[in-house]
Amino acid sequence: MDYQSLYDSILYAYTFFGIDSFPVDCFELVRKCGFRTVKYTDLSDKKRIACRTLSEDACLLDGTLFYEAKAHSRRIQFTIAHEFGHVFLKTDNEDKADEFASHFLAPRILIHKYKCHDAIQIHDTFGLSYQASNRALMSYKEWFRNISYSATRKPTEPELELEQIFFPEQEEAPAIMVEKQMKSVKSRRRQRLRRELDERSSFMEYLRNQRENYDFELAERQYLYGNDL
Repeated sequence: MDYQSLYDSILYAYTFFGIDSFPVDCFELVRKCGFRTVKYTDLSDKKRIACRTLSEDACLLDGTLFYEAKAHSRRIQFTIAHEFGHVFLKTDNEDKADEFASHFLAPRILIHKYKCHDAIQIHDTFGLSYQASNRALMSYKEWFRNISYSATRKPTEPELELEQIFFPEQEEAPAIMVEKQMKSVKSRRRQRLRRELDERSSFMEYLRNQRENYDFELAERQYLYGNDL
């Protein structure tokens, strides 16, 4: 796995949304984007079927999050993170979007920093389902092993920057140096934001246009955007 590229995207997402605590509330991220939320039960039969064809839990279409209110909340959160994965990775690949969601909700470097040694601790700290927590634990062990055998024996630069959001190094540096260091980190993040997107509107437009596959277009034309709910 290309951790550098993956965590470049995750760091950008954390900076874009201003995430600084766990578990990540993906519904709050949807609201920050200005998206509507609509339960599957509030849709007409045709629209509900169309949404469930895309996902049993949730789907993000044209500025609206459609979701199954009866589904487990942790599954819905993962599905929303999965949809963001398509956007931030700029891919239609489902496996890559799943990888993004897992690392986005529980960054491996922070599993390490929070000293989560089992799936229960990951579940409690990061809000993943137990199944997703077990997968994250196995992935974390692989991540740690890869670092142990790497030439630098260090995580990637974006992972270290992500760590600084939650564990800023303040113990050995004077307050003024810490302030300058944090300003430098924030400046680099702002520069990354400017390079990749021009204001939130561009992000919204990209999100709406990102997934233009046949199934999406079929659902859009035939079911989701008619006059009836």
